[in-house]
Amino acid sequence: MADPVDIAHLLRRTEFVAKPGRVADLSTMTITQAVDDVLNVSLNASPAPPAALLVDDEQHRRDQLSTAYHWWIDAMVSRARPIQEKMTLFWHGHFTSGIDDVGRVDLMMRQNQLYRSEGMGNLLSLTHKMAIEPAMLVYLSGANNVKGAPNENFARELMELFTLGVGNYSEDDVAASARAWTGHNSIDGTYVFIPTRHDTKNKTFFGTTKNWDGPDIIDEILRDNAAKRQVAARNIARKLWEFFAYPGPDTALLDALTATFIAGNLEIAPLLRDMFNRAEFYSAAAKQGLVRTPAEYSVALCLHTASPAKDLALSARGEAMGQELLNPPNVAGWKANSYWLNTSSLSGRAVLARDVTTKLRKNGGFDDLAAMTVVAAVDAVASYFGLSALSTVSRDGLVAGYQADRNIPKNLTAANNLLTAMMLTPEFHTG
Repeated sequence: MADPVDIAHLLRRTEFVAKPGRVADLSTMTITQAVDDVLNVSLNASPAPPAALLVDDEQHRRDQLSTAYHWWIDAMVSRARPIQEKMTLFWHGHFTSGIDDVGRVDLMMRQNQLYRSEGMGNLLSLTHKMAIEPAMLVYLSGANNVKGAPNENFARELMELFTLGVGNYSEDDVAASARAWTGHNSIDGTYVFIPTRHDTKNKTFFGTTKNWDGPDIIDEILRDNAAKRQVAARNIARKLWEFFAYPGPDTALLDALTATFIAGNLEIAPLLRDMFNRAEFYSAAAKQGLVRTPAEYSVALCLHTASPAKDLALSARGEAMGQELLNPPNVAGWKANSYWLNTSSLSGRAVLARDVTTKLRKNGGFDDLAAMTVVAAVDAVASYFGLSALSTVSRDGLVAGYQADRNIPKNLTAANNLLTAMMLTPEFHTG
């Protein structure tokens, strides 16, 4: 049977929070069986956003955006197998578009749904569909890319950020790709191919001269050119490992993950299965290797308080914490770890934690702490938040702070301060 500590780690990384019931159930299995259970997204059926979020409501776009934000957080909280939403979040930060530029919630949610439905499938298929999603076409100027005046935005990011990485293509390749994508446009939020806008002349891409069309470019990178396919597979494998495990995997590990991805014909689920079964995934480096994103922090608080996202007003808090869902800062998406450790974003988390504390204390919540010893109270709150292994520094600091509050006669804020402080410990912020 698997070590419950390893199972808890697996669940924190794949399901946002290690729910005690899930830990208990999966701890009766081997790691391989537990991983298969985590990846069994068929239990989610075919989730999709509400119909009201898939139409353009021009008069109420701000309210529609708030609803979409809360719906997605609630989906992260409630899915039977939340890794589907975790992968939607990954692709949202990789194949990036943002509402500030796209302007329409329905287009953002259609893209969001693509990542939900295809995000654990095949990379080649997903990339083809991503390229002609209206949100992407608008975001990277493909909507108006026409022969005679090709726009290079999408052509460049397709290679630089989405597949190959810097140094694996030339400026001439960018120019040729941009010409190949002419005519693949969007009109009124719908993808259209307009032959009269498409450049049918020969173009030279990766040294091959022919009449390249846009989808041919993706096929060349991810299917037909073995060297480029290898580079792209390695890039995506690295990004997925860094999203789920820790930054900077060593060469041997990355070689192995890339081989798995290539052997599986760029199927994403087998790559994830290989990742989550590796000993490196359960190492100390992995267990201590990532800082929770604001979205993950929000999901954890919703779960611990049994609160829907709307009750915590999360759509209004993302920007203050540094991660506004549906509106990444730029086409490179969000960075990780130290990116979240700054005064501004941590202050945003602290404000949310204090408001959550107020919610938890309603109707006498945690009044029983006053009857416990200081140490027992700290341990009880840590257990409530699933923090079974506080560091000595954190635990001693919490004990000292709570003891100081208890030493003040008739102090009504001692429990509040302990709850808030627990939500701000390093352990709470590491997934």
